[in-house]
Amino acid sequence: MPIYEFECEDCGAEFEDLVAAGTEAAPCPECGSGRSRRRFSAPAGPYKLVKTPGAARQQEARNAKLKAATKARFKETRRKQREARAARKKGGGGG
Repeated sequence: MPIYEFECEDCGAEFEDLVAAGTEAAPCPECGSGRSRRRFSAPAGPYKLVKTPGAARQQEARNAKLKAATKARFKETRRKQREARAARKKGGGGG
């Protein structure tokens, strides 16, 4: 369901409403009149995360560095857990 902009023909109030696609009128929240007309608004511009090729390369390098650090931290944690488990088994069951 899209959000459309409306203008009340009775009181002139401008409001937005979440209505079914293609709806041409909605009740006015100010005066309660059902006489409103849908206004057309400009669509939003394209969303850009990266603007230049150089910035894209820098972001990819940061992402790769973050991935490598996360992977190394995960492996280190897993290694420590294995060692702790082996020490408990060797020590007689941790009792």
